[in-house]
Amino acid sequence: MSNGNEITAANSGESRDRPFDAQVVEQARALAAHYQIRVERHSRGYLGKVVDLPTIFGFGTSEDAALRTTREHLKWALAYLIETGRTPSPGSAAPSGT
Repeated sequence: MSNGNEITAANSGESRDRPFDAQVVEQARALAAHYQIRVERHSRGYLGKVVDLPTIFGFGTSEDAALRTTREHLKWALAYLIETGRTPSPGSAAPSGT
């Protein structure tokens, strides 16, 4: 349980008023390849979930589309973490495809 002093994205006062630096985006893209994504069939298509970061997910009409969407969302989440001084690290060291 939080003591109320925890800094989160919602209460940090941080906002994005500029694009990410291209190097940060490239670093995030490369790092995203090392996270495991699970894709599941749902009634309206497919849902991709990042195993180590369950609040990051994506949808698609095919398994491949869900994987691409999820990895794209992951890239931007990692770019934010990198730019704000946090050090994201995947639970698995090998790049994942699914």
